[in-house]
Amino acid sequence: MQLLNDEAYMRLALQMAESARGQTGINPVVGCVLVKEGRIVGMGAHLQRGHGHAEVLALQMAGDDAKGSTAYVTLEPCSHFGKTPPCSDRLIEAGVVRAVIAGTDPNPLVAGTGVSKLRAHGIDVTVGLLAEEATLMNEAFNKFIVTRMPFVTLKTANTLDGRIASRTGDSRWITSPASRAFVHTLRHRHQGIMVGVDTVIADDPLLSARGDVPAVQPVRIVADSRLRVPLGARVLQEQDRQPTILLASAQRPQSGVPRWKRAASRSSPAATARR
Repeated sequence: MQLLNDEAYMRLALQMAESARGQTGINPVVGCVLVKEGRIVGMGAHLQRGHGHAEVLALQMAGDDAKGSTAYVTLEPCSHFGKTPPCSDRLIEAGVVRAVIAGTDPNPLVAGTGVSKLRAHGIDVTVGLLAEEATLMNEAFNKFIVTRMPFVTLKTANTLDGRIASRTGDSRWITSPASRAFVHTLRHRHQGIMVGVDTVIADDPLLSARGDVPAVQPVRIVADSRLRVPLGARVLQEQDRQPTILLASAQRPQSGVPRWKRAASRSSPAATARR
């Protein structure tokens, strides 16, 4: 029987990580595969912020078979205490003898220290396998952790003549079913979704992520300088599940503020208005 090589196992780890995109909040997506004597003995992906990391879940699956295994990890194992203990320590304690890591973590709290700790405990470490794919998968996390700036995706649709709506003003169906489905994938992968108040008035959108799998919902943000959002707008509903932030200006009519606050409090105390 022909054994799989390092790249094949790392691609499997990347698939594990990809399966959790949109679920981890501000944390990166990570996949891990443990292999011993040509057998996959453990697999895991970071599924939710504050819960077990990919390495921990893979070690739990492997049990005693983790000793003497090789770990294929899409991102450098963490070396600090956050919401969970360091994954590098867990790999060391489990007796992993080799680690193949796609890329180092740009987070200053890690940034090579996880690799150094593994090597200091005698683990054979290789870094850089399929690094480009792994980096692209976490481009939003990498952008924020390095620059402290958000990763912004602009979604727009144009008619053949370069307009964003038909001559009747309709803009809902100028894209294909496939592109409309992909929009919900994008919403699922982002922490917020922002529109202008004219979009809310014209389309009354939900601004939620919908699909076959229950999604982590983005915060809805409406740029509404004069507080013109209709009180019955769907973006003001289900605030306990998906909060809405209205961005108003100092020029907003003062008479509209109490009216909006009453509507917001009826929806949920999570609704928020900001200047």
